[in-house]
Amino acid sequence: MQNTSLLSKLVSRLPLGICIVDQSYKILFWNDFFTDRLGILQQDMSLPNLLELFPHEARFLKKKINSVFVLNNASFSYWEHRPHVFQFRSSRPITGEETLMFQNIEFFPLDVEAQQVNTVCMVVQDVTELASYYQAQKKLSGQLEQEHAELMKLNSKLEAAQNQLLQSEKMAAIGQLAAGVAHEINNPVGFVSSNLQSLQDYNTKLFKLVQFYQKLFAKINHPTYQTLEQDMLKRQQFAFISTDLPELLHESIEGLERVAAIVKNLKAFSHVDSSEWQYANIIDGLENTLKIAANQIKYKAEIHRNYQPNLPELYCQPMQLNQVFLNLLVNAAQAIEDKGDIYIDVAATESAITIAIKDTGVGIEKKHLQKIFEPFFTTKPVGTGTGLGLSLSYSILQKHKASLSVKSEPGKGSCFTITLPILATEQLSESPVSKN
Repeated sequence: MQNTSLLSKLVSRLPLGICIVDQSYKILFWNDFFTDRLGILQQDMSLPNLLELFPHEARFLKKKINSVFVLNNASFSYWEHRPHVFQFRSSRPITGEETLMFQNIEFFPLDVEAQQVNTVCMVVQDVTELASYYQAQKKLSGQLEQEHAELMKLNSKLEAAQNQLLQSEKMAAIGQLAAGVAHEINNPVGFVSSNLQSLQDYNTKLFKLVQFYQKLFAKINHPTYQTLEQDMLKRQQFAFISTDLPELLHESIEGLERVAAIVKNLKAFSHVDSSEWQYANIIDGLENTLKIAANQIKYKAEIHRNYQPNLPELYCQPMQLNQVFLNLLVNAAQAIEDKGDIYIDVAATESAITIAIKDTGVGIEKKHLQKIFEPFFTTKPVGTGTGLGLSLSYSILQKHKASLSVKSEPGKGSCFTITLPILATEQLSESPVSKN
């Protein structure tokens, strides 16, 4: 009898909610866990119906209890999926802070006869402390993920800046290399050109000599010699050589002149001294760049020039501006799918020089216009572009206090406009470039 009394007291004082209901959801037994939180005394009332006592939770409780009666298997409710089935308060053991109770609930068959469940026991466990721990961990994990994302973003920006720096250094190195190669090419081009000029002179003299001998043979009027002469001329294909050789020499000299012009343009484009600030002619820079990019442009577009005459020289970094022109011209050519046009307009006012490069290519979608100056952003196919060209151009123009604007319409083409202010040497220092 004493053991039964102790057991009853134990069940009443357990830190678990225990409630037993029958098939009509009438409460047959519940412990102090429920009565304490409901603020009622068991002796003051008869045991109520569970669903009537908790009308807001009735639908959920009925579903769970019915599944136990029907299936004769336990059913569970976990705080992660349904944290507050009962609107009970929970007090933290150390701080005394009260919050809504997080609950794990188990429903299991208690009184079973011949596979028929007569009563169901509901056990409610207060897992507020555990839930708080997991939520704190989740919040901390979210913060760490956010910080990680921010660090990755910062790392990406640093990487982009490093790549810009490496690209700038690479362009400077290429400029030095190109200048050296151009100088080395100039030497053989020089002596080959000189030799061809001499060969052309020798060829003229030799043909004059042959013509002299032909006249002598004609005056001698000896049939045998004349026959021998005609036979030799025929066998050596003299008639063909006499017309083809001068043409070959002329074409070779012309080709070398073109090589010399390319080398000259290459030196002008990539001259090491051009990285320094100096006065330069913008038209010369554009023309040198056009010749360097000719192979990429000539099969895609026809160039239309509209240059204002007598443009003032601009205090600038010519090599750097040439790089900007090259990026814009190559982009314009690549934007043209088959065959199109590139229009270059250069004009000046008292305060600025404006260069507009317009193409009849595919254009740029509106959603991409604000991103085209970002490092590594490109709409070109993989392997075609690095996404650094416009970003580097932006950085170069930044040094010149210039503005770069773009207007584009998909299917009709794009127009990039550079406005370079005409400033005194002391006015030029690094400052932000505007984008439109």
